[in-house]
Amino acid sequence: MSWKDFLRPAIFELAHYRPFEYRPGLVRLDANESAFSLDPEEQELLARELSQIDLRRYPEVSARPLREALASRLGVSPDEILLGNGSDEIIAILIAAFGEERKGVRAKVLYPTPTFGEYESVARAYGAEPLPVPLDSRWELDEPRLAEVIEREQPALAFFASPNNPTGNHFDPAVLDRLSARFPGCFVVDEAYADFEGKSQLPKVRQREGFCVMKSLSKIGLAGLRLGLLVGARDLITQLDKVRLPYNVNAVSTALACALFANPARLDARIKRVAEVRRNLETGLASVPNLTAFPSDSNFVLVRVPDAGKTFEQLLGRRILVRNLSRPGPLQNCLRITAGTEKENELCVEALRAVLA
Repeated sequence: MSWKDFLRPAIFELAHYRPFEYRPGLVRLDANESAFSLDPEEQELLARELSQIDLRRYPEVSARPLREALASRLGVSPDEILLGNGSDEIIAILIAAFGEERKGVRAKVLYPTPTFGEYESVARAYGAEPLPVPLDSRWELDEPRLAEVIEREQPALAFFASPNNPTGNHFDPAVLDRLSARFPGCFVVDEAYADFEGKSQLPKVRQREGFCVMKSLSKIGLAGLRLGLLVGARDLITQLDKVRLPYNVNAVSTALACALFANPARLDARIKRVAEVRRNLETGLASVPNLTAFPSDSNFVLVRVPDAGKTFEQLLGRRILVRNLSRPGPLQNCLRITAGTEKENELCVEALRAVLA
């Protein structure tokens, strides 16, 4: 016997998360990060905050100051917020809490596909059964099929990213409402990209039992802080908080985020600017021959080209990095392009026009 005999078999089947290796000089349009840096005044503010952090001490165990700042921004109670080291940890906490095998049957995790890959990866790693349900040809939810799967399988947990990654579109709120009404377990709407369209399902948290909204600070310019959050009913958050590891959010991330949210005007202005440059990117991509750009409500645009692998390499040769998502199925020959600065978007569109002409 060895340790391999005790490891979950699904672990051996998982792939490592391996983003493209950083190279100096690249125009990086691959990771859905914000293209715009903090203003000098904000950088000075954060430098002052850093100088006041006592690194000898543990942070407040539940990052209460940050939960209070976020609660004020979102219009909820601090006790309705669970913080994580990015949304990835929130997903892991949820699946750990709801992944109990019952009567010899593995817990089931429902999600549409294609979507954020961590739903499946974490479910498999924790021994839950993934239940992917394909989107329709317009990247919309297949409501009848989802309803049938919910009724038949009785999933413990569901994730619906809206806007969805990698397709970029938000899902019809009425469809989400009807699906959540029949869902037996915990129904999570992942709004990592919702800031760019101004639509949110947060009011449903207090209207429907088991309904939660997950958010991220990564896409709005704070990816390096690794902060994600879940908003849910107070009693549900209380139980999930027992699964969260103590001190999971560090003192530096807490202090810097609190400082920025104390005066959020610049942050909100950057979010608005990202939405504007994404719309400009969509306009530019529409003029590129042999390319189909799908409508987006996020900070990126999904496109389809005749040969994604070849196009990716040719763009890389011009020092422009995008995300190659091509694989058999609905994402065949698809690339995902993050909205960059005005100049970066212009360079990307010009390069695409040249390689696809």
